[in-house]
Amino acid sequence: MRTFTIKLGKKRIRFSDRMIKEEEEKRWWILPLIVLTYLLPLFVGEYTVYLLNLVAVAIIGAVSLDILCGFCGQLSLGHAAFFAIGAYSYGIFHMTFHFGYFLSFILAGFFGALLSLLIGIPSLRLKGLYLAIATMGFTFIIEDAIRFFKEWTHGVEGFRVSRIIDLGFIKLHSGKPEFYYFIYTIVILVVIFSRFLLHSKLGRAFTSIRDSDVAAEVSGVNLLLYKVLAFAISSFIASIAGAFMAVIIGTISPEDFNIFLSINYLVMLVIGGMGTVYGAVIGAIFITFLPEWITALRDALLPPGTEISVLQFLIYGLIILIFIVFEPNGFYGRWLVIKNYFKKFPFNEKRIGRVAWILRWR
Repeated sequence: MRTFTIKLGKKRIRFSDRMIKEEEEKRWWILPLIVLTYLLPLFVGEYTVYLLNLVAVAIIGAVSLDILCGFCGQLSLGHAAFFAIGAYSYGIFHMTFHFGYFLSFILAGFFGALLSLLIGIPSLRLKGLYLAIATMGFTFIIEDAIRFFKEWTHGVEGFRVSRIIDLGFIKLHSGKPEFYYFIYTIVILVVIFSRFLLHSKLGRAFTSIRDSDVAAEVSGVNLLLYKVLAFAISSFIASIAGAFMAVIIGTISPEDFNIFLSINYLVMLVIGGMGTVYGAVIGAIFITFLPEWITALRDALLPPGTEISVLQFLIYGLIILIFIVFEPNGFYGRWLVIKNYFKKFPFNEKRIGRVAWILRWR
């Protein structure tokens, strides 16, 4: 895997064909962004707030997958399975057993982490395409299990989940702005946790496995332990995202958690930038709003009533192709190149001034 490095003062940013590793990033811009996030419901309509809630779920899910794929290098197509586990676990614990809201969320996360051992332990001998196929099979197993245990899950009829979270002093309805503030607080906590994880001892072990599992094992990294931990942490957060998804949409069914959901989250990482938390956030926002932009494009350019499914798949395919060929480091990787170019302008090194995709073909 070819790499090149941009060095700017004490900061070093290393690019590879698919991963970005950044160090000593200045974070002053995060506080205004958080303030803007909390102010958004004051200026948008109810439907936009609903979409932003779905964006929050997508961010949590994309960040959880980035911990597994971006940090640890374990390619997974089973993310939809853990969304389903979290959604149905929350529904069963809360709606059937009448557990409290927070306890149901936590139990859903732990149940997803527990079932991740079914993939995490065999993953010691699997990597790349073989691991992706194994995790894809796990998605099909969970989808069939939902239909089989219909006494608990209600099968294809759909499982109704309460859209209200009672915190005691306030009740949060998933369609109201109050729920928006709650879920985006969770999003901020998940992003902060992921950033600390990336720069912790555990995160360094993950990235060493991603770069070379043989070199990591020679250096004393326990491959089985850390791969299982990567699956467990990723699955715990993904299951929490699945529980929030159940609360937002109200009724869940097996069709909501098919293999296309897993592919969608991988696309988020490719477009945003795999291996970076902020890249996962950008990719989640872009892919969640993309259907709305496609609909607006159809309404503006095509006759009323035009079928949108073909146009949607065409645009999806083109976007994926463009990013894989020309922007393998995603939106966030391109932003880092542009930012560091103008920081040293007009005294740029010739290597920094070139665009990343040209460097790939040298």
